[in-house]
Amino acid sequence: MENASKALLMAAGVLIGVMILSIAVYLFYTFGNYSSEAYEQMEQAQIDQFNSQFLKYYGNVARSYVDENGRQQEEVGPILCTAHDIISLANLAKQNNLYYEVDDLNGYNQATNYIQIDVGTALKTRNLEKWDNDKQIEFLQDNANKSYICKLEPTISYLTKRVCYMQFVEYTP
Repeated sequence: MENASKALLMAAGVLIGVMILSIAVYLFYTFGNYSSEAYEQMEQAQIDQFNSQFLKYYGNVARSYVDENGRQQEEVGPILCTAHDIISLANLAKQNNLYYEVDDLNGYNQATNYIQIDVGTALKTRNLEKWDNDKQIEFLQDNANKSYICKLEPTISYLTKRVCYMQFVEYTP
């Protein structure tokens, strides 16, 4: 009988050990999933924050005004930006392209982190992100009083989920 009771105690010990190991594996798996989901959420928040710097110039906005009869009216129109805004975006794109070491490309490619900014004027102006300071200042001086809109929906890379191309045109109401 003594051997049987010792065998039962040993079996109970093995079962408790297996249960403890099972709980440890379960907790390891659960905490691993939690940390990977938290990392994905942080990464997505960073991408959203980056894209918002560009996407705030795309879309429509409601504007209120008072008509000649003194009534408040509202109209919906495109988001307007200035030449200064476009140069700011071009500089942001230039910093991005330098950071990811893709500044030697001549146009965006959805498989890279390259960002391209174009302005469609009488002559299509391409690759503002490659301009030096003198060319940027000349653009600002020539277009200081003009308003621009984002013509096309900004292109977002299918791979990086980041904005990779924007085109602006002069706004004519």
